[in-house]
Amino acid sequence: MAAMVSRTVLDRLVSLRESPMLRLLLLTDTVEVCGRGLLYCLLCAHLRAGTHILYLTTSLHPAELHQHIKDDDTAGKIEFYDGATDPCGWDSGEPAECVTKPLPEVMKSRCRTGGKVVVVVDRLEHLMLHQDSGQLVRGLHTLAHEGEVEQVVVYCGRDVVCEDMLEAVTHLASGVLHLHHTQPCSCVILVRKPSGKVIKAQEEFSLTPDFRVQGVRPTQKNTGQVGVPADTSASSDPTPESLLAATTFSLSLTDEQRRAKNELLLPHTRVQGEGGQILYTPDQEDDWDEDDPDDDLDI
Repeated sequence: MAAMVSRTVLDRLVSLRESPMLRLLLLTDTVEVCGRGLLYCLLCAHLRAGTHILYLTTSLHPAELHQHIKDDDTAGKIEFYDGATDPCGWDSGEPAECVTKPLPEVMKSRCRTGGKVVVVVDRLEHLMLHQDSGQLVRGLHTLAHEGEVEQVVVYCGRDVVCEDMLEAVTHLASGVLHLHHTQPCSCVILVRKPSGKVIKAQEEFSLTPDFRVQGVRPTQKNTGQVGVPADTSASSDPTPESLLAATTFSLSLTDEQRRAKNELLLPHTRVQGEGGQILYTPDQEDDWDEDDPDDDLDI
């Protein structure tokens, strides 16, 4: 009997083998590392599986995205909501409804009847410029629990999204992927099961030109570390021998000098041994009248 091949957490997520399907998946990157390749990899897997994708873009034009996410030869199709070309309505005169209306209202009107869909929010930080944070969180929560929505994928930069918003979406998400700038690229993964079980992993991977994940393995401890300086605390703290060699005069004591130092009796030590007393000589201006001690005060 052939041994079963154990898959990594990232393998299961991008190949859609994670059961049950994560209803809300948060993918984050930074200015140092771009997560679009991993996003395209996940969406291509959905298209090959025959899933319809509703893609709300707020950063790239749909034509540019279509060059990377092709649905010509796949069972699933992708439909774009253009929130990047003219979101504020400077050219058309009216703001784009896909960025101003609540997400459930935008997506519900375009969902196919009788089929599962995947909703993608590309660049949450741009959408926050047009909607209240509370409205966005409620919209994501509602979409993730819609019967016809198989998965909601939220893509954002964790170094530009405010901390409160990032924590709120992370709390809602059943899966979180945080990309890190290492060589090779790595990500920190968090998966929450409906049973309450939490899976945490940190794995490294590479992407093929057709957006397939390969070479996934647990991250090595020294991945991404460049030029870690050695511990030089011992050499930076000179020993007495090195000090003696670096000076032109003697810093050490002979036995006779050390004996004389120990036998020396300092003045304050001698006074403490003899006991102390206070000597006071009254001045002619002093008033010793016991009847009125404050008589000398000019009040």
